[in-house]
Amino acid sequence: MLITLSRQLGSEGDVIAARVAVALGLLLVDREYIRGAALAAGVPAELLQKLMYEGRRSLAGEILDSLLGAPAEAPGKLAPASPLGGVFTPLMPPTGINLEEAVQTIGLVIKDVASRGNVLVLGQGGQVWLRDYQGACHVKVVAPLESRVARVAERERLSAVVARRKVRASDAARNEYLARYHNINWLDPLHYHLVINTGQTSIEAAVSLIVHAAQVVGRGL
Repeated sequence: MLITLSRQLGSEGDVIAARVAVALGLLLVDREYIRGAALAAGVPAELLQKLMYEGRRSLAGEILDSLLGAPAEAPGKLAPASPLGGVFTPLMPPTGINLEEAVQTIGLVIKDVASRGNVLVLGQGGQVWLRDYQGACHVKVVAPLESRVARVAERERLSAVVARRKVRASDAARNEYLARYHNINWLDPLHYHLVINTGQTSIEAAVSLIVHAAQVVGRGL
């Protein structure tokens, strides 16, 4: 079984993805997983500095945060081994990797782990990288702006003004990233089998809907 889940900031997509993965026994391929695998595959952390442009917030900046600002690994916990088995690194020395190649490497990581089956890919353009995979179920989780702002403000203890700015920046960044590197409109429902609005749907109901949809799509029905 293979699921990709794209979500708006504040839509509760992360919580839903984690619960779906548990319900179906899937490996959750999230930022932390991609971080370890991409770095192991030869993408240097320094390169990610180039993903920022004139201080403008972008998804590249979010990727930078996830790679450079991710929580330290707990003692004894191993980072995910590179799904590429090191095949990328000998072909391109780290200093020679450019931004396009870094993005492509993330795609290779996603495709490789997806080929093993029983995976839920959270974000990272999974709906594009795996759009031609038979049986893959693509899900989008959205919510009204005001609901998302309120959730982010409460969760991160931010003012409404700061939370709104963060949500809008995240929306623009994700759309910019997918438009630039994959030439798609991030919110276009035609890229997904299922679009869920958590402003109208509970987390429990969303999980049930995704589980059912993934099972149906996986059977080719």
